[in-house]
Amino acid sequence: MCLDLLLHSSRQVVESLLLETSEALSMQEAGFGLSQEGLPELRETLSRLRAGAQLTCAELLALRKMLQLALGARTRLRQLPSADFPALTVFLPRLHVLTPLERDIDSVFEPGGAIRDDASPLLHKLKRDVLKLTQQTKDELLRIINSATLSKALQEPIYTQRNGRYVLPVQANMPHVIQGIVHDSSASGLTIFVEPLTVVSLSNKTTLKEQEIEREIDRLLSQLTALARESIEELSESFAALVELDFIAARARLAEKYQGVKPELSRSGEMELKGARHPLLVLQEQQRAGFVVPNDIVFGGTIRTLVITGPNTGGKTVYLKMAGLMSLMVRGGLLLPVEPGSRAVIFNQVLADIGDEQSLAQNLSTFSSHMTNMVEILKRCAPGVLVLLDEVGAGTDPLEGATLAAVILQRLNSSGACSIATTHFGQLKSLAYTTAGFINASLDFDEQTLSPTYHLRLGVPGQSKAITIASRLGLASELVDEARQLLCLTGGQLNETIEQLESKLAAASLAEQEAALSREKARAAEEAAAAVLSDLSSQREKLRLDYARQIEHEFNQARKSVRALIAELQRNPDMGKAQKANAELQAIVRDLGWLEPDRPAGSLAQLHVGQAVQVLSLNRQGIVLALPDDDGSGAAAHVAVRSGNMKLTVPVGDVEPLSPAPAQKASASQQGQRQLKLKPKGRGAGTASASAEGLCVFVRGESNTLDLRGQRVDEALSNLGSFIDQCFLAHISPLMIIHGHGTGKVKSAVRNFLKEATYDAEFRPGETYEGGDGVTIVQFN
Repeated sequence: MCLDLLLHSSRQVVESLLLETSEALSMQEAGFGLSQEGLPELRETLSRLRAGAQLTCAELLALRKMLQLALGARTRLRQLPSADFPALTVFLPRLHVLTPLERDIDSVFEPGGAIRDDASPLLHKLKRDVLKLTQQTKDELLRIINSATLSKALQEPIYTQRNGRYVLPVQANMPHVIQGIVHDSSASGLTIFVEPLTVVSLSNKTTLKEQEIEREIDRLLSQLTALARESIEELSESFAALVELDFIAARARLAEKYQGVKPELSRSGEMELKGARHPLLVLQEQQRAGFVVPNDIVFGGTIRTLVITGPNTGGKTVYLKMAGLMSLMVRGGLLLPVEPGSRAVIFNQVLADIGDEQSLAQNLSTFSSHMTNMVEILKRCAPGVLVLLDEVGAGTDPLEGATLAAVILQRLNSSGACSIATTHFGQLKSLAYTTAGFINASLDFDEQTLSPTYHLRLGVPGQSKAITIASRLGLASELVDEARQLLCLTGGQLNETIEQLESKLAAASLAEQEAALSREKARAAEEAAAAVLSDLSSQREKLRLDYARQIEHEFNQARKSVRALIAELQRNPDMGKAQKANAELQAIVRDLGWLEPDRPAGSLAQLHVGQAVQVLSLNRQGIVLALPDDDGSGAAAHVAVRSGNMKLTVPVGDVEPLSPAPAQKASASQQGQRQLKLKPKGRGAGTASASAEGLCVFVRGESNTLDLRGQRVDEALSNLGSFIDQCFLAHISPLMIIHGHGTGKVKSAVRNFLKEATYDAEFRPGETYEGGDGVTIVQFN
């Protein structure tokens, strides 16, 4: 099948073939090859089976081998995800598992291929009969060998076989001693091989049994053939699928050897094979594959004709053949030794005129042979055709040859065909500057070493370098100078232009390499910086998490301490203990400084006697009674503050002026001008906040606590109103109203009263340590 490789022009078929090869290469690289090694040739066998012939043992064994390979291939393909291997998994329905047929074949044949003795009951019996008769024959022969009288006639005390019969080697001069049938004699004539008469009947019986065995084996083969014929379609389809899979595996193994890549099929007709390497060079130089110079093959679309110039042995013809070979490889579903991202074009035909077809027999000169090919090529040139011309126009007068070559290339270009031509004619180099669709290219040449670099430069024509090479090889300097002068007179201006272009191109190439190096260094630096940044981010996140866990632990410990202090104060209300507790709370707040935003320190300039202030550490309101007598200033000075019935001495930094003054508020209250109402506050509000205010202690005493338990609703509301007014006027806050649970009527009445009241305050149910829902806490704003 590989020898009869078909080249397809259908885009859909070519795409499918390339996908098959690419998927098989992926399996090959993963260690799950599709090679069907040992697959027997079954085309003739299947034809005979379809025609009704009986299969031989070898053919049946070949069918069994094919079925085993089909099962193995099916098992491997079923492990592939169909989404990733769509081209190969479509073979699954074509690989049939014929377990009954395989089992029947195995019941007749041994693993090594011999017929099993127990293939059938009759065969088993016949085999045993033959063994028994054979043993009787051997026993009789041994009796004769061991006989004192008969053994004298034997040349040697052994028995052997001649023509399938057991015989004894008898001396030729004593034939009368052992009666029997002579089957053979030795070369010297001194020994005759005699089948004793006593053995003849046993041998005859053995022969008859062996004939019965052959007939039984023939019956078994006929039976197996009939079973195989019933599955002829499945067998044929499985064999065809295995052959295709083996072919695909061969393409993948070939691609693996030259590092093949699946190209994209161009829709615009533009070929762009990046870093292409001639596959034969890569295969020939397996150990030196890295030394094969890659080149880009870029043309097609609007650029239909590529003219390659340069010195001899520069690689022009190799490049030409590489382009044609890769165009044919694509059509056969072969991957290409190119770089990823390459695009290939499907050419319907590849026409070439390469090499010297001079023929004495046909009376053809070099030029005539080239022109014969060109006439045929010009007849067939059209869009979708690739034409390869090596040394176009050569073999005749240079001027006429160049003119004729220019006309031919222009005709090919106008036909829509794509062409690649190599030449030494300088006139053809100018076509790229005057004719649309043409582009020049050249292959580099190192003048210092007089060796080609095989690197293609697109867009720049090259020079033959004949004079330079001749000079380096030792041609007399005066002859070199004379040749250069003649060249200047006959067209050296073009060469000078080319030299200038080469010089500029070399400078541009160097600048490009430096830019590429700079980009690579920048990319490496960017990657290193990104790695460092990622590492720093990871470290920062780790530190943040550790610090957060530490803070959470400290806050939980502080909260436990606060709750313990508050619970103790609730059990034993005492102002001295309250101040001590507040000192401890302030220490906790300082330790947890992250909880409290910075507050501006209090200032004596903002305070005056009668000024309404908030005592921050106690969360109570009061009125300044006296300022410091000494010259102390700032937060270290102390002021006297009255809060309810208590007189306090607190630091200036622990008080905050309130506006308007309490006296003004009280006056407004007495005049009935209060506008803001009590606002209900959710349970736990104000205590969940991690602030200094949330850590303040509510100290329960007679002045701020009202117990309504056991009172009726009317009585409770009357006492509540009086209590709220007294506390508001005395600037006592917060307040605790104890109403208990009971029927809930007093609790509801209290909270409804507070909702409708006109004080600028908030209320909430008590916390668990305060009495829970059996109390209500009121806080004046």
